[in-house]
Amino acid sequence: MPIDIKQIPPKDASSASSPAGPAALATLSSVLPSPDSSTVVLGASVNGNGNPYKVVVPVAGSASVVNSCDYPVYILSAGNPSCDPGQERQLIAAKSTYTEKMRKCAEGGISLKVAKAEDMLQPMQFEYTVVGVSPNQNIVYYDISYLDCMKNANGEQDLSACAGHDGGIQAAGGASNDPGCKDYHCLANEWCDQQAYVVPEFDYKPNAPVGGCDFDKGIAFELCAGNR
Repeated sequence: MPIDIKQIPPKDASSASSPAGPAALATLSSVLPSPDSSTVVLGASVNGNGNPYKVVVPVAGSASVVNSCDYPVYILSAGNPSCDPGQERQLIAAKSTYTEKMRKCAEGGISLKVAKAEDMLQPMQFEYTVVGVSPNQNIVYYDISYLDCMKNANGEQDLSACAGHDGGIQAAGGASNDPGCKDYHCLANEWCDQQAYVVPEFDYKPNAPVGGCDFDKGIAFELCAGNR
């Protein structure tokens, strides 16, 4: 039986790493209750498509970050000035969820930057970009990026500074096993070079870990996904 997790309302912006450029810090906001009743659904069953984690079903038209860790994290929704307005940096309590209506940008995209420390100098990044493919259809592209929190200058392959990686990370678009929306997953404390970005632009190789899904189906990312 799936359970519902309460959300924490969004915050705003500066900019993104891959989709939108350098980030700026916003002011800290306290944890607030959800303004509406929509929720990310966390299933009790494991995905049947090679994902080792339990199902996470996004909120329609929204981007969510589920914090299944035993510790709080800070989150900042970063995007350049062409993006729809958001809210400022927030603290997400352990075992709770942040959700924002997906923001559209004239240029670039959004980076949901997540960090253990308030200064957010080494953020884990969950990135998305909304692209209009017709007057009545938008596609959202999404990915996981370790580029700003990893240590690999000398081949260390160290992701220990990345929030949530100690419990595993996953990204999902649409409903469980939706054939049109890929999911991505990184195992706890292991190097994740096929399911996420640990090299800029995926070193221009094919099969980059970027999912595409109908905008209305929503996307969700989970920290410490192995904790459920």
